[in-house]
Amino acid sequence: MLYFRQDRSTKAARIARLPAWRRQLVETDAGTVDVLDIGKDQDHAILLITHGLGSMESFEEIAEGLEARHPGRRVVAYSRPGRGASPAHTGLEAADRLSHESLRLLPALLRALGIRSVDLVAHSDGVAIAMLFACAHAEMVGRMVALSPQVHADRQFNAVTAELLADHRCQEEIERLCAEHLDPALAIRCWAEGRDALSAAPERVLEQVAALDAPLLLIQGLRDEYGVQPQMAALSDRVPGPMKWVILRQDGHFPQHDSTEVVLDLICGHLDDREEQRRPDRMGSGPAV
Repeated sequence: MLYFRQDRSTKAARIARLPAWRRQLVETDAGTVDVLDIGKDQDHAILLITHGLGSMESFEEIAEGLEARHPGRRVVAYSRPGRGASPAHTGLEAADRLSHESLRLLPALLRALGIRSVDLVAHSDGVAIAMLFACAHAEMVGRMVALSPQVHADRQFNAVTAELLADHRCQEEIERLCAEHLDPALAIRCWAEGRDALSAAPERVLEQVAALDAPLLLIQGLRDEYGVQPQMAALSDRVPGPMKWVILRQDGHFPQHDSTEVVLDLICGHLDDREEQRRPDRMGSGPAV
């Protein structure tokens, strides 16, 4: 289903910094993770997965908005390895980074937090991590929102990576994402290695999305400068489950920062939509991974 939305909202004011107790370093059997954990202490959570140059703070405003609208829900965001205050994983080949984060780190983090099922909200190349996790653990995933997904290493994907690195523009992207890194150079290196891992296996995510049947909402800015439209089209051709595709005419690659209230409306509407149900044999309350 395809929607066109005209965004007439103004950019929401930044919410005050989170109290220190809401941010924690969580020890898992796959390493230490910088985590924002808010809302009720329950075993179902909305899990936010950032852009590769982002940190936990990149989803702070969305997390606070979700908590305000749904005070009974648990919302978790984390800084990906080498980003924010999360240490980078050492001894990994570049090609293994996507698998490590999606198939080892995320399950370990959820176990450590006592979370048994999630709804996923992910941005840009974070969508690749979310989809790989969801395909491997379909019974744990309820619904998914993909913001400006970057999951397929086509020519434009590779050109954007090279351009940002060559023009030393990654710091600009970090600022647009409101990210805070202990080591910005390390964050950029981890982002580049993750992009390289996808470039080495361009179809890796698309080859697996046939296993993805969680109801999916794709949100794209019509003015996205990084060529997301082919990414969206590739996903729409291959995802077998229920899917909606929303285009925000005034936005680019960062709609959750440009039109926060509109994106919150869309996320909440999707998470609350009970008309679209996944196949009953694929969603359950199975054991935590």
